[in-house]
Amino acid sequence: MRVATDDWSLSGEAVDCREHGVPADAVAAAIACGPLDASATNGTAVTTPTDAADVTSGTADVRVTCPPPGAVFEHVGVVRSDASVDVRSALVAAARSRDVAVEERAALASARAELAAVEVPSVDVAAARERVATAREAEAAVHADVAAARGMVAAREELDADVDAGRERLRTAVATASERETERVAAEQALSRARERAREARDARSRRLELEDRVGRLERDVRGALVDAVWDAFADAVDAVPGDATAGDVGESAGAYEDDDVTAALAVARIANPAAPMVLAADRFVDAECARETLDASVILATP
Repeated sequence: MRVATDDWSLSGEAVDCREHGVPADAVAAAIACGPLDASATNGTAVTTPTDAADVTSGTADVRVTCPPPGAVFEHVGVVRSDASVDVRSALVAAARSRDVAVEERAALASARAELAAVEVPSVDVAAARERVATAREAEAAVHADVAAARGMVAAREELDADVDAGRERLRTAVATASERETERVAAEQALSRARERAREARDARSRRLELEDRVGRLERDVRGALVDAVWDAFADAVDAVPGDATAGDVGESAGAYEDDDVTAALAVARIANPAAPMVLAADRFVDAECARETLDASVILATP
């Protein structure tokens, strides 16, 4: 790990930037917000603030060379004296950073696969209905033409007049009527199929809603199981890190912690695999090396 500006640089797993007046926000932004340089050595990432998140110490940008931050960093990556921590969410992230396995994950993966497999067909029943209505109107109109042509032929036959033109008109009308009937039947069949697909779509939507509810419940179950899995370790960590809270303040039921948030954040950091260095702006450690040993993680001490 390396923290630097144009004027100075510090390296190691325990870095104290306070004498340079570097604020925690500057360091955090350099770690979390800056673009990653894949050419950094040994798989590490070089982060520098962008224009949108320009943070400086004096007149020089802060640069941090370190592994990219994981999900834990979002919860306890920066610890200030006024820290506010959602302990349950932070512990879930800590457990996942340690690849803690819980049985509920298998059921969740299965439910997610089922949900992904549900396809809701797109159906336009209204358009199919409109097509049927149009086809029926066209068929009715041509049937009227057939009736009129037949009437004309019959009338001219009674008058013993030439009926050739009338019979030709009748043949044409009958042929057109047959075409219109075929179109109407096809439209009605298409409407029947559309209605069947609409029923399938309703069933699929209902199934999807059921699976979404199930996935939501299982996600909560998984998070609860992850908290349970690391709760005892968290209680031990509360005892191990500096602060007024002790393991006795943690409570027996998972999630029952309502004490000092700074202590909670440090305890979470101790049991997690934060990847990126912890940025500490709370006065809890004698020096950076003490913080590193206690948290078992890379640390950067910065000003609030």
